[in-house]
Amino acid sequence: MTQLTREKTFAAIWQALKNGKKFFIAGHQNPDGDSLGCTLTMVSLLTRLGKESYAYATPAVGSDLKFLPGLQQVHVDTLPEKPDFDTVILLECSDRTRGGNLESVLQNAKTIINIDHHLISDEYGDINYIDSSASSTAEIIFQLFEASEDNLLPSPEEATCLYTGLETDTGRFLHSNTTAEALRVASALVAVGADIDKINQVIYFTKPYIDLKLLGRALEKMELRFDNKYSQIVLTRRDFEALGATPAQTQGIVSQPTMIPGVEVSSLIKEEPDKISVNLRARNSVDVSKIAQHFGGGGHARAAGFKVSGKALEDVTGELAEVVKNVVQKIQ
Repeated sequence: MTQLTREKTFAAIWQALKNGKKFFIAGHQNPDGDSLGCTLTMVSLLTRLGKESYAYATPAVGSDLKFLPGLQQVHVDTLPEKPDFDTVILLECSDRTRGGNLESVLQNAKTIINIDHHLISDEYGDINYIDSSASSTAEIIFQLFEASEDNLLPSPEEATCLYTGLETDTGRFLHSNTTAEALRVASALVAVGADIDKINQVIYFTKPYIDLKLLGRALEKMELRFDNKYSQIVLTRRDFEALGATPAQTQGIVSQPTMIPGVEVSSLIKEEPDKISVNLRARNSVDVSKIAQHFGGGGHARAAGFKVSGKALEDVTGELAEVVKNVVQKIQ
């Protein structure tokens, strides 16, 4: 994205924020730190601007994110009966369905603002800012602050939310999307008061008992295939039921096998009541977003995923393995 386009688009977003009166804000379904952190930041910013806003998330918020400031303002799985929002802001939603069943909200809005950093993303908004070179949507939202005519800076609470998004999407600044710009933004967020100690303690050094038990079961079920280049973990409904766990408690599991020397692609395949959901991670040269696209999903080069309905778990597992096999067998 060129600097000129950035300036014009940010100016258009700021104009929409100033002109709008009632805002609806949502990130993608199964919100992660970036999606939820940016949602909460935008709610707080709009409050500071004297605007009315309605924040939405579906279907649930992970226990590791419940420390985020302002979370009580998010309506989880609850939409207003008669949506009358003039402006909708969708964050990290690569298409208009990614935030859930929001057509009743979208079709009545005068302005839709789409802010995203996915490699493949539809320009469904009236205003679209899509920058696939950005480490996270949080990075973009901070840049939006910097582009304000009033020289607004995030509050300490907003900085905490944005830093959470930045840190989680870069894997604690270990993934290849940890750019110089990502580190600059992280430094600036710390400077304005991001509570990095609390973020790290809650997200990386706190784990519920059931989550650890689920991790143990997942690692027991891990299989290495295709000359140990592909790691596959399958968690069935029976696995979740046996531990009293849910698919939402699998955060971080898919990344564990990438620590094994030689593993190029890791998959976590979860059997849910109405679908099969798959998370993918890559260690080196494989672009797992292309694998996800084969099944109608998407994401980033090193982290992607997809969901499938109407197919048996075994069929999805087998089809995925064949696609991965064709990719990893080319790696010397």
